[in-house]
Amino acid sequence: MSATLLIIDDDAGINKAFALILSEKYEVQTAANGTDGLKLLQKIEPDLVLLDIGLPDMDGLEVLKRIKQSAAETVVIMVTAYQEIRTVVDAVKLGAYDYLVKPVDSRGLQITVGNALENRTLKNRLHILQESERKRHGTMFTGPSRAMREISELVDKVAPSVDTPILITGETGSGKGVLARKIHFASPTAEGPFITVNCGAIAGELVESELFGYGRGAFTGARAGGRMGRFEEAAGGTLFLDEIGVMPLTAQTKLLSILEDRCFYRVGGNKKIQVTARIIAATNLDLEQAVAAGTFRRDLFFRLNIIAITIPPLRERPEDIIPIFEQFMDLFNKKTGKQFTTISAEAKNLLLRYDWPGNVRELRNIMERISLLENGGEIVPQHLPFARSELPPPSIRPQSSDPAPNSLDYEKATKLIIEQALQQTNGNITQAAGILNMAPHKLRYRMKKLAIKN
Repeated sequence: MSATLLIIDDDAGINKAFALILSEKYEVQTAANGTDGLKLLQKIEPDLVLLDIGLPDMDGLEVLKRIKQSAAETVVIMVTAYQEIRTVVDAVKLGAYDYLVKPVDSRGLQITVGNALENRTLKNRLHILQESERKRHGTMFTGPSRAMREISELVDKVAPSVDTPILITGETGSGKGVLARKIHFASPTAEGPFITVNCGAIAGELVESELFGYGRGAFTGARAGGRMGRFEEAAGGTLFLDEIGVMPLTAQTKLLSILEDRCFYRVGGNKKIQVTARIIAATNLDLEQAVAAGTFRRDLFFRLNIIAITIPPLRERPEDIIPIFEQFMDLFNKKTGKQFTTISAEAKNLLLRYDWPGNVRELRNIMERISLLENGGEIVPQHLPFARSELPPPSIRPQSSDPAPNSLDYEKATKLIIEQALQQTNGNITQAAGILNMAPHKLRYRMKKLAIKN
């Protein structure tokens, strides 16, 4: 479907000429004054308006203002008989996309209109993607545990305050980056960029130039024109400083100044740059211990710790394990075209009993692996890599006359398997451990835990 254009100009010749040039690709309507143009705007809802600044009944800038008030997404290109810088600047401030100076050649008109509509399409696509991301990160990383409900409530409270830094702490893989994105998409700065800097992945001597950029000739090998740093790239959005606990002390000093003054200078530069990004920091270290050890500034810690969010490890909130696993199951079903819909009782039991040293990241990785390598509709113990050493070899699996392990809970199934291995080896723990592919001391521990007598 072709785009709809509205031309508002009191010059009938201009209206006719523009319509003739543009009607080959677009639906075109014209109006001879601002009043008629605003009426047509409501009626046809155009994608783009070509608006003359000098109209007989009202100023073109006033018409522009009313267009943006009633149809903010409509692209407006101003048309003027002469280039007056002040008028052009005012028009851009009011939301005009571009301007054309009469006389306008047909090629220039077509290119400007085409670029404007393409820009509008890209913005719409970006908006759709951002809304999708906002919804995804709003629902991801959720669970029924009290700890996660409290974190979600805290995010709702702190998200609007973009000038206040946030510190997220938690073990590796606990979801600090996911939570940072959740905060970003709940913020007024959600339309802006989300820039991540891994402070642990940058050489110490390069941290400052990476974060703050550098001016012309700041050091040997610097670009001739200087370079923007991450703070500038994140303008109007969020800067996520991951692994801040390992940031060099010199960079910590400058970061503290930025948090206090909301401005900075590039390395070797003399121009003050305002900070408009929200700052979120994260670490898996104990920053209080780092302060005591002299590797982290006490004043920076207090400045970051105004809003502190600690994510508990997954093993401390088992009620979240299955819901989050199911979210990843849905996610990877969509990515791979697989159709996993359920998790067997035995697999759930294993998921709940596992210690999850890698936290949510490990859980995600396991589900991704399953979606790539396995098939079927149900996830079973054989799909879980950490469970494989606990599965019995075929020679000692229960006979058909015995209750099948998959009809029992995990403890009963494990106990039955161990008892059968001991029976086959006449109680020899070393031989039974060999059959079960586990160390003898682990077998003794399991026997004690399950009250198995030899």
